[in-house]
Amino acid sequence: MGKVVALTGKELKQMFLSPIAYVFLMAFVVVCTFIFFRAFFLQNQASLSTFFSLMPYAFSVFIPGVVMRMWAEERRQGTLEFLLTSPAETWQVVVAKFLAGAALVTACMLLTLIVPYTVGKYGPLDTGPVWGGYIGSVLFGLSCLAIGMFCSAFTEDQIVSFLVSLFVLVALVLIGHQYVQTLFAPGSQIASVLRVISPYTHFESIGRGMIDIRDIYYFCSAIVVFLYLNTVVIDLRRWR
Repeated sequence: MGKVVALTGKELKQMFLSPIAYVFLMAFVVVCTFIFFRAFFLQNQASLSTFFSLMPYAFSVFIPGVVMRMWAEERRQGTLEFLLTSPAETWQVVVAKFLAGAALVTACMLLTLIVPYTVGKYGPLDTGPVWGGYIGSVLFGLSCLAIGMFCSAFTEDQIVSFLVSLFVLVALVLIGHQYVQTLFAPGSQIASVLRVISPYTHFESIGRGMIDIRDIYYFCSAIVVFLYLNTVVIDLRRWR
């Protein structure tokens, strides 16, 4: 466990010494709050449903910008070979990178707490959906992080990593929408499978304040599975 903590500290230091983390935080918070408040003052209702509905799209676009450097930068600097030949296990390196990214995702959501605070000044705010929305948003962001890390492990180019992660995450969000399922597989078994696969479907119910253990299990399982697959991919590179 000590190696994971040390590697996580290294990843956090490397992440926040570069401008990418600050650009990510600022862009995420500014874009989400601007879009929300632009519509908030028109709907005349103290609700954060519109704000949380932005989270799947925001994370699916911004997360690829974070993960694209995680493995590609190690290769560019020649430090990946050092990590893979060090006493640390591959899974420890993968978990450390994930924890560093998780800290960034959590920081994003913490910085948006100004949104419910401001909305609460304009009227009574139902705290149930707010708590559910934040829990669902963090879980959604962490699952996107694990999936994006897995996608980026296949390439050495940051731009390719960004584009592949972006395509996969956006696709996973879109297949959870009813109109996409109706378009490609109306009323079929395929539509049911798409709803189960898509993280957007599981986020929707949590975002409404209905925390179902099955949705929590889905996000936790997705994180574990893709971190494991990421470890397998990096292990193959180690053996080669």
